[in-house]
Amino acid sequence: MNAQGILNQYWHLILVMLLPARYVKWLGVFTLAVLIPGAILNFFGYSIVLHLGSAFSLLLIMMVGMLVPGQMLALRSSKQFQYMADLRYPLFFIALGFWSLESFWLSITLTLLNPKEFSFYSIFALTTMALTCAAVLFAVVGSYIQTAQGFVPLFVWILFLSAKNTDLLSVANIGIYWLVTALLWLGMFVWWVRWQPQKYLINFMTLPAAEMQRQQANNVQAITNVFSAVPKTLAGSLLAGVSDGIQAWCKRELGQLVFFLLLLMFMLYWARQIPANAASMMVSIYVFIYICIRGGIIFQSFFRNLYRLWINSSYSRLEILTYIERRYFFMLVSSIVPVALVFVLINHYLLNDLLGLIKGAYVLFIGFLFSSLAFYVGLLVYIKSAASFVLLNWIIPIVNLGLIGIMVYLNILWGPNPAHEHASYLWFSGALLMLTLLGRVWVKSIWKSVNFYGVKN
Repeated sequence: MNAQGILNQYWHLILVMLLPARYVKWLGVFTLAVLIPGAILNFFGYSIVLHLGSAFSLLLIMMVGMLVPGQMLALRSSKQFQYMADLRYPLFFIALGFWSLESFWLSITLTLLNPKEFSFYSIFALTTMALTCAAVLFAVVGSYIQTAQGFVPLFVWILFLSAKNTDLLSVANIGIYWLVTALLWLGMFVWWVRWQPQKYLINFMTLPAAEMQRQQANNVQAITNVFSAVPKTLAGSLLAGVSDGIQAWCKRELGQLVFFLLLLMFMLYWARQIPANAASMMVSIYVFIYICIRGGIIFQSFFRNLYRLWINSSYSRLEILTYIERRYFFMLVSSIVPVALVFVLINHYLLNDLLGLIKGAYVLFIGFLFSSLAFYVGLLVYIKSAASFVLLNWIIPIVNLGLIGIMVYLNILWGPNPAHEHASYLWFSGALLMLTLLGRVWVKSIWKSVNFYGVKN
């Protein structure tokens, strides 16, 4: 193959590996649309747009970094690509170049943000070794057990924290870092060339929304079979997609509580290694995100099964709205209360009141408000789009990211303690409560126009 053919092959492989999904391409276009005006405005003394563009660029790099290992495995295990050409070497060198450029970009960013704290050569060597370790583990672990890839970041963090007493940025360690990086890539190269995939490995992060929904439904059904029990009511079981009996509720909440405690134990290990204010911020964010995720999981089951309730019950439209409101908030509160009680005990006896009473209550309250607003926004999506899951999975994250951006601007959760400075907390929670009430009024005013006939399962 001539030079032009090789370059053409590498160019197409780079596009397939680094930009395999449409949302990544759109994020890349949006990042450029923010970075270019930001660079121009920076010359006139307005740097905030450039900072936002830099944040989006880091988000884009991290997102592509999570896609690359799975995309490598998918392309390597695809029989169609295997028949076309031997892609082992091009895929390896593209991955090597990407991770090297990513570590270089992160090192420059950290050095520019805090030049007194970070030396470029030390941070570049350390970042390259850490990212190489993560990349190699993602690829090797994913080739055998794809579901275990989620534990790779946890392992890397534990490995990093185990060396907390070591001066990681010491100039004396630079040679060791580059030696470890070279050995990791050498081992990866030998394994990659010799590895023979037994089946096609799907990159789940690039699946279309319909296929992802089907996979999710299969997973939900498998979990439902484990936590099944005698239902209490037909309407409640139809709406939730699972039994609404007390035995099934106990099983589900016990499983959620165990999952919450397992992650919290890791958080506690980490919290003991960092300053108290940083540990308090980390635990607050974790509890807040957990509540929002629980609310999202409950609503997604409602979103998927609402038309079943309408078909198999004698409720009027208004009665259905009243019923799903009551069921949603009952299930959300019943999910929050056990977690809150356990967390209060852990916070008092193990963390020595790391999270104050007022701040802890506010974290629970703001998480509840986020879930409430998402519930009514989701119902609006249901009415306007005939229950489009694709639209729901776009609008809810955009709304949540916008609200989190306002929280960052107001220093909510990670700013001053609300027990001492609570003005911004009150403004934000009051505005969020008003938005939730307005959303409820809007949903009630147009609920009679919901088209259950047009709902696509």
